[in-house]
Amino acid sequence: MPYARIVSAGAFAIVISGCQSWQTQDVTKLPPTAALPAASEPGKVQVYYWDGISGGKVVNLTESNLYPDQPSEINELTSLNGPEDRANNFGSLVRGYIQAPSTGQYRFFVSGDAETQFWLSTSNSPAEISLIASVPLYVRKGNFTQYASQTSGSISLEKGEKYYFELRHKDGSGGDHFTVDWEGPGFSQQVVDGNYLYSWAGSAIGDLDDAAKAYSLGYRVGYLDGTESLPFNQSYPPLDNDNDGLYDNWEVVYNLDPNDPTDANKDLDEDFLSATDEFGLGTAENNQDSDGDGIPDGAEFAYGLNPLDPSDATEDLDGDGISNLDEYNAGSNFDDPSSVPGASGSNDVLQTGLAAQFFKGTNFDDFVLTRVDKAIDFEWGRNQPIPEVPADQFSVRWSGLFTPPHDSGTRQYRFVARTDDGVRLYLNGNRVVDDWSDHGAKEFSYTISAAANETIPFTMEYYDNDYGAIAHLNIIDLESSNTIPLETAFGVPDPAAESSADTDNDGIPDNWELRYGLNPWKNDAQSVSNDDGITNIQAYESGLQPWTLTSVSEPDQGSPETTVPDASPGTVTLSWTAPSTRLDGTSISLSEIDYYEISYGKTEGKLDQTQRASGELTSFELENLSPGTWYFTIKVVDDQGLTSAPSEEVSQTIQ
Repeated sequence: MPYARIVSAGAFAIVISGCQSWQTQDVTKLPPTAALPAASEPGKVQVYYWDGISGGKVVNLTESNLYPDQPSEINELTSLNGPEDRANNFGSLVRGYIQAPSTGQYRFFVSGDAETQFWLSTSNSPAEISLIASVPLYVRKGNFTQYASQTSGSISLEKGEKYYFELRHKDGSGGDHFTVDWEGPGFSQQVVDGNYLYSWAGSAIGDLDDAAKAYSLGYRVGYLDGTESLPFNQSYPPLDNDNDGLYDNWEVVYNLDPNDPTDANKDLDEDFLSATDEFGLGTAENNQDSDGDGIPDGAEFAYGLNPLDPSDATEDLDGDGISNLDEYNAGSNFDDPSSVPGASGSNDVLQTGLAAQFFKGTNFDDFVLTRVDKAIDFEWGRNQPIPEVPADQFSVRWSGLFTPPHDSGTRQYRFVARTDDGVRLYLNGNRVVDDWSDHGAKEFSYTISAAANETIPFTMEYYDNDYGAIAHLNIIDLESSNTIPLETAFGVPDPAAESSADTDNDGIPDNWELRYGLNPWKNDAQSVSNDDGITNIQAYESGLQPWTLTSVSEPDQGSPETTVPDASPGTVTLSWTAPSTRLDGTSISLSEIDYYEISYGKTEGKLDQTQRASGELTSFELENLSPGTWYFTIKVVDDQGLTSAPSEEVSQTIQ
């Protein structure tokens, strides 16, 4: 199903990715809706204490149900130098803003007993916070050098800007203390004092200047609290402790973490809407189809339908005589009358069967290879399914396009999976069977109604943890009671072929996704399959295998285009077009380009000479080249030292 028009619906918050562990809370035990302090005051910060929590690790504090909303005591500090020997078995949190006195490079130093962490944001937003210095065990007061982690790296701060910070501290038994020092332009190491501190103040969820947005927010908060039987509280704005734009009680109801600002970007129900989008739209974060009309919330939003109105499934958005629901089921566009079921425009030849992608690990952890299976009918027992993966702890994803074999009308078909261990089935992008758990051989089924000649994207995900491994799939025609041969019911694009067909419209062709361990029926362009943070779409555009980042000889689309005009004897002039976007799609201005690195040599693929060209140039002349063929590439280096991949090699012969 194409989702090309899906854009963020989040008018309420800006979020970033990340993760932290969190212990689930019970929404019925939350306090009434509360408001955070409305104004930030200079010269002081609040310190919050939680008593009666054992252990000397910060995680003992942050995993407590009392953290961060129900401290035992709140005091004020006029510097980041806490009291000594306060108690045993307690935790501390200091939060607020630091204002830099000058623009330049700063370092921070932390001392504490026991574990002490200093977190700093790159702005005044908690969403951009990261750990920069810590004491992993304990040190004596005033000791800032026992562990390398006590000193941060060099951090650039701007004069007058406020930067959000948190100091998290946990004491078990014995002495206790914490201190944060800093050094910067014009001053040596010293404690961070009140001249540069501002108290923490919460902000309203999102931009509520518009009264309609404020009304909408209040309605949704009130509706949720009433549904969950929470006490009424007219305080405004509602509690958003992690400042991620999501009401804390809403996060708890939908299994998110009210202490983690990064989870606003999660999509737990896989409907292509983030938690921020769902909160803003009023849809459910644990239900792909909030109105139950057969079209997932994300698809309805993408095409301007109402994900809370079931009646729009029977409407015809583009007036082509086909309902929105039928267009969704067929994979055609709702708003394009020329896009109708069966008119995809692709002449790709499908192979019979399903593409099987094998992975090491029980959750598709390490992609190994893809093959085409005529059926899913395996009892591997204690044996390896293929030589490249172990006999235990592996996973497989089968993908194919199901076409019902009947000639006219609609029929019901039952998909029956029998596995040992976990299994998930997807039809038309909807998860219809979900049992991701260890168990002996067990049967699961789901029945669909399919029209003649309808093409339905299908996925079966499977894992084996240990002992016997079994994976079977049967499809039964309920009208005839016959079991359909899978090799005649399924077709799949050839993983080894090249094609532009892109069923999920994520910018990556189906064949490429199948070949390299991605899901061709799910928009996973922004997902990351490696340890270096390179998204799948970035890997594809850079010609890299998305799991290993090794070259797969695909075109490079992120480097300057280089041309070589006619050369005079011994001289070559290179000309290029400056890039306007980075590999991740963000823009790069000419002022951000520091220089171009030109590599050249007389052996193809081995360019052993370099020259630098200033960032404002788009051509450069190389002189005194000896006769013969020379090869050239160019890289872009920005003002942060980041370097692009080289351009394609070009050559010129010197007579």
